Formats: sequence, C-alpha cells, structure tokens
Amino acid sequence: MRLVPFFLFGAARSGTNALTWALEKSDQISVRNEDSPDCFDQFVLRDKVYIDAVLSNSAPDPVFFKSFHDTPRARYLLESYPGSRAVYMIRQPADCIGSFVNEFGNAGALVWLERFSSAANERGGMLLHMCRDDPVATEIAINQARLMLEEISICEASTANVAACYYIWAHSFIHHIQLFRDARFLLLDYDAMVADPQVAIDRTCRHFSIERLNIDADYWFSGRRFGKELQISSRLISKCEAVYEEFCHAL
Repeated sequence: MRLVPFFLFGAARSGTNALTWALEKSDQISVRNEDSPDCFDQFVLRDKVYIDAVLSNSAPDPVFFKSFHDTPRARYLLESYPGSRAVYMIRQPADCIGSFVNEFGNAGALVWLERFSSAANERGGMLLHMCRDDPVATEIAINQARLMLEEISICEASTANVAACYYIWAHSFIHHIQLFRDARFLLLDYDAMVADPQVAIDRTCRHFSIERLNIDADYWFSGRRFGKELQISSRLISKCEAVYEEFCHAL
C-alpha cells in the first residue's frame, strides 16, 4: 500500500491555521498539526521513520502535515513520497508582518535574530535543522541569514523589520523547490481565501483528491487576527513586495 502524505508549506501568519482547521473536518484525511509529538519536534517534522509510522497507523487514509517550517526541504519531502502533494500559502507582506508582530511581538523578533545569527555563523540551530537532508537548502539558508543580518544592520532591528526579514527568508527557497514549475504544489493566497474561503477549500480538496468540504465563512474568520499598520523599512517592504508580486504573477 502506498503511503501518501500531504504537506503545507509557506510562512507563518498566512492562513495556515485556518486551512488546517478546515481539513480537520474531513473524514477522508488525517491531520497532524505542528504540535503533534508523534511526528513534530519543536514545530519541525521529525525524521522520516516517524512520518512513516504516522502514515502506516493512519492507512488507508492519507495524512496532512502542517509542515510550513519544513519549507526549505519541501523538494526532498515530496521526492521521498511518490504521489505526495502540497499546498503553499502566502499573504500580502504588510498584513503578514503585522500579524507576526501581533502574535509574537518583540520576543518573536529576538528568537529570529538569534536564529539568523546561528545560521549565518554555521553554528547549527533551528534554521539549519529545517534544511537537513538538503545541502542546497542549507546553503541557501546560511546565505540568506547573512543577508538578513546585513539588512537589519542597515535598517534597524525593530520588531517589524525583523518580521519583514522573516518573510523574506521564509520565501527564499521558492526557486530551489521549483514551486512555480511543479504541479505537486497548489498555491493559495491568503486574501483570496478570506474573500471566498469555499473556493480555496474546493481547490484544496481537488488537489488532494478528497471529497468537497462545506465551510462556514464565520468559522473561517473565527479567531482571525488582523495585521496592523507598522513602521517597516521602505527598503525591506520593497523586497517583501517583490517576493509577493512574483507569486501573484504565478497565481
């Protein structure tokens, strides 16, 4: 029996919770959130043997993993499981950064500064752990971490600016994973999902070959936090918007 996982990639604060909650309504798919200890450790997927065990225990149903922290090695994961598919989520930069600041605040910015520093100095740490099994992704992670530290030194290490650097770093693997050329990826934009959540869920169900789920729009909005306007470096927001525009063209 073929064990088929489905993955969620992209960046935090991009609608990943809403999509995961919606898929939990399906009786045709087993959902593993990022805090599931049988397959995640510190919000990152555990090694393949643990994923295989979850897939085996859930068979014949496929398993959806909320694995956006594993985006750097998305290509490795998809190639490890023939027949697997993924959703990649993105959100308009200013709103995503605002949501990041609302949710994680200065403590979150400090965490990411430390992560950038560890990766830039090749001391290991979370960012390189996210890239394990993929040497090219590891090299990208290190180089991008160094660039983000340079940007922060130029633009000031405010919470919003660090959040903008997270946005850039999180989406810096799109060409390596061949996001725009690989049919195994479904691209979902947060604003489009909010405008018509049923369409987004319909597309996801078709992509995963599961039956249609009827979504209550009020449910989709429950618990949603709106990003607030922040003072973000014009230099950084310009780089973020360039990333988002590339997605919009692909969409």
